[in-house]
Amino acid sequence: MDIEKLSLLLKPWLRVDTWHTGHPMDDQRFHRALKAAFDEIGVQISADDFRQAIVSCLRGQRPEDEEAFENEIDEFAQRGEDIASYLIDLKPYG
Repeated sequence: MDIEKLSLLLKPWLRVDTWHTGHPMDDQRFHRALKAAFDEIGVQISADDFRQAIVSCLRGQRPEDEEAFENEIDEFAQRGEDIASYLIDLKPYG
């Protein structure tokens, strides 16, 4: 997994200081960033990949968020994997 590329694709969501709040606009940015990542990389992205990419992006933009929002990072990483798994499940067998 290209964590650097994934990090860049998540940046439009993470560059906003309210990324972690669950506000509808933040959720919309999160979902758009996921779509961009899935379109570019594919849906085979694990929670660990998402976590690494989120942390990498935050270290470059707002390093204080890594420790302050550790639980939120884990929750969003898992949400990303859950959505990826859902998209995998939608693909027809064949």
